[in-house]
Amino acid sequence: MGREEGVGAADKRAHERKPCFFTDVDYALSQGVYTEPIRDISLGGVFIESDNRPLKGERVQMLFSDYSGVDLVRLSGDVVRMDDAGFAVAFACDSTEDLKKLTQYINSL
Repeated sequence: MGREEGVGAADKRAHERKPCFFTDVDYALSQGVYTEPIRDISLGGVFIESDNRPLKGERVQMLFSDYSGVDLVRLSGDVVRMDDAGFAVAFACDSTEDLKKLTQYINSL
């Protein structure tokens, strides 16, 4: 009969997502540089609310800053999904230091 009730994509996620309010990210795509709000973030990736429509698999360079404008985390990732509200990026976080900075950033939200 298909999936069991209550079991969905969210249950399969490796990292818990944290909703974000009034939080922006600066990011670069092949067509330009933008600042847009993020819907949620986790150690695995981020959902950027945007009218931009990058290609699935496109590399995104991102800069996350705190409320005072201090640069906290520079990461790159690949577009993994898009919908009418924006697009999801899976982080390509290889460095232990980057992962530590990302964890601190998420905890500060």
